[in-house]
Amino acid sequence: MNNYKYKHSSKVRSLLEKIRLINPLYDIEIIFPKIRWPDNSVNQLLEKNKMMRMHHAISINALNNDIGLQAIVDRNSEADLWIHIIDDKKNIIGWSINKKLIINNQTANYFQITMFHQKIQGQGFYPLLNEIRIEIIKPDLLFVRTQNPQVYKYFTKLCQNHNFKISPTKEYINIKMVKLLENIFDNLDNKSVQRGLFNKAISNYPPKFEKDTELIWSRMNIEKGDCLVIVGYQDY
Repeated sequence: MNNYKYKHSSKVRSLLEKIRLINPLYDIEIIFPKIRWPDNSVNQLLEKNKMMRMHHAISINALNNDIGLQAIVDRNSEADLWIHIIDDKKNIIGWSINKKLIINNQTANYFQITMFHQKIQGQGFYPLLNEIRIEIIKPDLLFVRTQNPQVYKYFTKLCQNHNFKISPTKEYINIKMVKLLENIFDNLDNKSVQRGLFNKAISNYPPKFEKDTELIWSRMNIEKGDCLVIVGYQDY
């Protein structure tokens, strides 16, 4: 995959213009970890582990909670795409990771994690970042799991922008999608909720509900670590 190509795409330029309103020296870094660190040599591991520790630090700041370094390492280790927002001192202040899967002969784009330092939250970066993620890993199917209603809001808009149907909604749950992802997510029930993924709510900030999301969130118990699995699909 060509990092230069994506760095000069219109989607990346849109995000760059937005983040440089805060600071003209901010930048975006796109990494394909399985290409950049193919053999886990000592030097490669040092660089990779340093970045994952920075991911962990940002997650603590973003959530006002520590989900543990190992949770970050596990998800990063599987990823095919990392995107970083870099500040003027070359520190990571925002990051996302995605994993490419083949499910029933379809390319699936799994939006694994996104974290922003508090100083850049609420600036409209998340939907622009998602557009880059779907441009780089072009999917037949895309999904995310979350405890955050704002993720549902913007993931739904992403799906609508690219002519994907969405499940669940307040009126409908696509059971075929649930069955399709049961091998990916343990304890996924017919409400598209993964039960007990964490021991508790992962963020210490209260959720901000939209009108349509409160009913969906009532189907799970965040305090017991439940997460909603949201799917964008075309052919089911």
